[in-house]
Amino acid sequence: MISESVPGTRNVTIYPYLCKIDLMSSNSYLLSSPRQIALIDPGGSESQINCLEEEIQILQDKLPRPVVVYLTHVHIDHWYQLTQGKTLSKAFLAVQETGARALEMNDPQMTLSALLDRPMSTVPVDIKLLSRQDKTKLCSNSLDMKGWSFDYITKSWRIAEDVVLYSQIVPLGDADHLEIYHTPGHSPDGVCIRAGSMLIVGDVFFAPNPGVAGAYGWSQKDFMQSIRKILWILENEKILVCGCGHGKLIDAQTAHKTLEVMYIDAASLKDLVEITPLWARRISDYAQDLISELERIFTIIAGRLSYISHVLGELEEEAEAKELDCLLDTQYMDELFVDFHAFARELHAGKKLDIEMVHKTGQVVGRLDKLFAKRKLEFVLDQSLLDRAGRLLSDYAATYRGFRPPYIVSRVDVNRLIEGVLEMLLHNPFEEEAIMQAESVEDFRLALKARIAHVNIFEDVNLAFLPGSGKAFARMDQERFADVLIDILERFAGARIKEMEIATALKDEWLMVQITGRGECTCHPLSQSNRFFERSLALSGGLLQTSFEANRPSVEIEFAAFPEEQ
Repeated sequence: MISESVPGTRNVTIYPYLCKIDLMSSNSYLLSSPRQIALIDPGGSESQINCLEEEIQILQDKLPRPVVVYLTHVHIDHWYQLTQGKTLSKAFLAVQETGARALEMNDPQMTLSALLDRPMSTVPVDIKLLSRQDKTKLCSNSLDMKGWSFDYITKSWRIAEDVVLYSQIVPLGDADHLEIYHTPGHSPDGVCIRAGSMLIVGDVFFAPNPGVAGAYGWSQKDFMQSIRKILWILENEKILVCGCGHGKLIDAQTAHKTLEVMYIDAASLKDLVEITPLWARRISDYAQDLISELERIFTIIAGRLSYISHVLGELEEEAEAKELDCLLDTQYMDELFVDFHAFARELHAGKKLDIEMVHKTGQVVGRLDKLFAKRKLEFVLDQSLLDRAGRLLSDYAATYRGFRPPYIVSRVDVNRLIEGVLEMLLHNPFEEEAIMQAESVEDFRLALKARIAHVNIFEDVNLAFLPGSGKAFARMDQERFADVLIDILERFAGARIKEMEIATALKDEWLMVQITGRGECTCHPLSQSNRFFERSLALSGGLLQTSFEANRPSVEIEFAAFPEEQ
């Protein structure tokens, strides 16, 4: 490990162990001083703890002194290997009082051991930092640690009318010291630890991230106050650099700007769902269904772009063809999906966790969103197809963030809605005359691309609509239902069903929409995506049932009915 002097100290050396960002481990910071060796966050990987223990043994051989392990918080990825090590079994463990209680009570929620599927046993804590009693007395204290005294001073500052910052100062020798600040929010026991001009901030910079905010112990109010506390520390303690729990070191100026942005972001994080093992399992299943659907839609988009480009090339419109080729990086897209499926196989083999799948999907969706040049694509491709892709991306982003995907429920005339969808599906979005009568080269090319892009998959389908008697009003999100209806009809057509019938009927307090197909199909067109459609319809306000008898696949959707207006 490479060591360097800690800026702002006389005789403190730091040995940083920075890991690749990983749910299963964290960065570690080993500090050597005349009075003690301080290890901040042992981390969760075996190779990491072995490296740290080797370095500690070298330091001990040079100058025997106590080893104190400090935890920025008790999430298991920051300390799991503490109980696995040999040298550290003799170290003293220092944890904020709330976290100490969780370790000693073997709390699987606060430590996230249940979420990360890591077994844990009771962990005794020697030093309970920033306890309620210490905060009340605000004085010097000394703890007997088997013949060695752990000395500290508790202080407080009212940095704003509604914010009090508490800290404890621990001498390191030669006028150097550690200062430990209570900064809850990400976890109730969260602390930041300062040595000279360096501030170790734990997971503060990751606390508002999707799939992190909402974990057990998360508090929006505490987190926003802690951001203000850390900004105060940066401004008043001459901090030069911040050490994070995950990722690289951050200079103080960047840290300050980042925290200011995070404060604004954190203000929006109200009423997040709690991240639990059950939530992770449910979202993991949803994520796999969603990626399968996104792969299907993006494959269609890529295929149509490729076809349009090919035809334009044949018509010697090479510039337009090349422009289309640049709208979607299909090689990168394919790599994303291949990588995701490999990850899914590892999940099913028990090598990955559901919460890892949640985060993996978040990464894939984020990259697909950047890849998806919707504004440029809408000039050549079907708007409904693009809307569905965009909605799927935004829905997962909202779910991953801890919110329910946005939906707008209103009183909808379902018969009129279905008529509008069918008219759109059967209508040609182009005019043959527009190509030949174009007044400019640009208009000609736009009309030509629209003509080439149009694929009418219902051209040979007998599509009938049988509305029930009277008006049929239901409580639904009409845009979401329109998306689902189009998707179902397209899948029926893709299964070579040549006759489709859509019927509506009122039954008691429910409005029923039934889609029935007739054709030579051997399985239901939705059989591989039933769970995906159940969720999609639930977001629009509907319930889904499917049946399949004698080559007649059927879909029945129920909505809460509104009485007809008087």
